[in-house]
Amino acid sequence: MTADFVERWEHFRGVLKPYDRAGFLFNPPCPADKIQQAEQKIHLELPALLQTLLALNNGQQAGSEDVKNGIFKSISGWNVYERHIFLGIAEIGTAYETFTADEVLLAEFGPSEIPFAVAGTPARYREAFCIHALTGRVSLIWTQYPDPFNPPKWQVQKFDRAESLTRFIEKQIELYR
Repeated sequence: MTADFVERWEHFRGVLKPYDRAGFLFNPPCPADKIQQAEQKIHLELPALLQTLLALNNGQQAGSEDVKNGIFKSISGWNVYERHIFLGIAEIGTAYETFTADEVLLAEFGPSEIPFAVAGTPARYREAFCIHALTGRVSLIWTQYPDPFNPPKWQVQKFDRAESLTRFIEKQIELYR
């Protein structure tokens, strides 16, 4: 399973090569001890495939136009199109803390959703690709509730995107074709 994931990730990186002018720069691998430190900080074990991904690349470097330079594409709602920044281990910790500090998100989705890519910044994002700590399922979660006339829980939404991180990467490859 891990070898299959690594193969898909390398293929995805190859698919991104023609887009080098967009500034897709990856961080070097994340050491295992940094992953363990982050897990202790958030009191949650990261799914094995997310650990593998971070061991390959510890997120991406954000350019001057971070939101536009995200490597992961999302199309949701009424043709809402976003690009999500692939977060490194430190940013995953920040995004997770932001997620769990929000009472609405915590009540709707629980503490097991771990943001690994966001549209916005790790401390303030409009939506996030999350991986469930227990099941490994990947979802897109709308995290903002700007309309004061509707209850916040009506405005946040969770969309299932893949049964695993491997399948999520496969779907991302398809979006670039």
